[in-house]
Amino acid sequence: MRRAAIYVRVSTDGQTTENQLRRLREVAQRAGWDIVATYDETASGAVGPERRTEYAAMLKDAARRKFDVLMAWDVSRLGRSLAGLVALMEQLRALKVDLFIDQQGLDTTTPWSAPLG
Repeated sequence: MRRAAIYVRVSTDGQTTENQLRRLREVAQRAGWDIVATYDETASGAVGPERRTEYAAMLKDAARRKFDVLMAWDVSRLGRSLAGLVALMEQLRALKVDLFIDQQGLDTTTPWSAPLG
């Protein structure tokens, strides 16, 4: 069974991550993935990842091989720049951690990147 981590983010205190969490939990259940960590944060995507504590914790846990696949609801939850996303993808690839991004249908756990559900 794959060990999954969920990363969710909202920009302001007036928002909630509940819809992101609900969807990603459904996907994990259908895929048979065991959710071993959830990183839930309120921080603007405009700030760099070095100022997002849950993002930093997720990266540390990825390096420790705490999970096999990182799940996010939308690419914008991970960051706002293409360069930042590419850097994250390269970092995860080097660590042999797959990436699932629901809204864009990105799933590196499968050879064809087919969206789940």
